[in-house]
Amino acid sequence: MAAQGMVPIFDNIMLQKRLDHNAFSFYFDKGPDGSSGSRLILGGADPNYYHEPLVMFPISDQYYWAVKATNILLDGKDIGLCPGGCTLVADTGTTLLTGPSDKIELLLGK
Repeated sequence: MAAQGMVPIFDNIMLQKRLDHNAFSFYFDKGPDGSSGSRLILGGADPNYYHEPLVMFPISDQYYWAVKATNILLDGKDIGLCPGGCTLVADTGTTLLTGPSDKIELLLGK
């Protein structure tokens, strides 16, 4: 889906064999003052930002970097974000978090 026929950055990194592992991970954080401590980690995951076990998901649609989810938990609790399973898209080309408004607002605590 890269604009104007360009090779997306992570695809380009993989083609150049720059990483030991063709994987990336995210850590989302909003500090108490509203500042961001979020991270995009290329080549795997930083153990400073997760608790074991780390779960890897296979890509279900490479065009969208989509993965299948059976559930989404917040603090270990099902809050109804993915009833019966859903597809999630990791779009590293946008700063937006999109989805059904009521679900996104629930996730963001609005």
